[in-house]
Amino acid sequence: MDSVKKLLATGKQHFDNKQYKQAEHIFRRVLDEDTRYADVYNMMGVIAHVDGRFATAIECFQQALDINPRYTEALLNLAVLYNDLGQYDEAKKLYAQLKRGGRKGQTTIEPVLRGKLSNLHADIGDIYRSIGLYGHSIEEYRKALDLNAAYLDIRTKLGQALREHGKPQESLKELRSVLRTKASYAPALIQLGITAYTLGRVADARKSWQAVLKKDPRNEYALMYLRLCEVTENTQPKKAAKKPTTKKTSVKAKKKVKKASPAKKKTTAKTKKKK
Repeated sequence: MDSVKKLLATGKQHFDNKQYKQAEHIFRRVLDEDTRYADVYNMMGVIAHVDGRFATAIECFQQALDINPRYTEALLNLAVLYNDLGQYDEAKKLYAQLKRGGRKGQTTIEPVLRGKLSNLHADIGDIYRSIGLYGHSIEEYRKALDLNAAYLDIRTKLGQALREHGKPQESLKELRSVLRTKASYAPALIQLGITAYTLGRVADARKSWQAVLKKDPRNEYALMYLRLCEVTENTQPKKAAKKPTTKKTSVKAKKKVKKASPAKKKTTAKTKKKK
């Protein structure tokens, strides 16, 4: 039993670190020893969902619910999957099941559900972004924001994913919308600076990172990126000073002087004769 617990702890650690292949391998070993772990089936369902093995993911979530019918997280994960697959009727059934499991006298749990579903979509977005599937991560972040538009951390992640997906102007738009709500929100300022820097707007990037340091003088990211600004500015080639273009003028002037000098001599000669 102790060996199973150790395996379970190791598997969860891999799962939390998004090391899904290692986690799944360990979870299979756990289930070979004991098949009554609903949370293991739930985590394996998440792994299968991320990997695009949707039928396996559904099966895992359902196995988790067979063990624990009140397992809210597994219900929500399955509902998100059904939504992603366009199986809206199945998702509605799960929502109804959640409501039936609510407290007596509770008329609605929609705000709670919205919050949990937003976070689940954001978590899946994080996973997609971590493996470079930026288009999928953007979709998940937008689904999360459709449920809760006021989640500044998720909108900041959306701005980051848009930049990484090669859409810097859309990234700027999302990050600026965050800062209109909360001008001192450091994560958005950091990401705004990075997007500006990638567009070659070094001065704008510096301004964003300096704004972070006004509130948090020890912010490691802002300090690091400001040093990057200094390196960039120091390595840029300096403009050569323009050479004066007065040589041609001076030559002409000399010729004029030479032509003028004999005239002056003749004038002086005539003056002498008159005397």
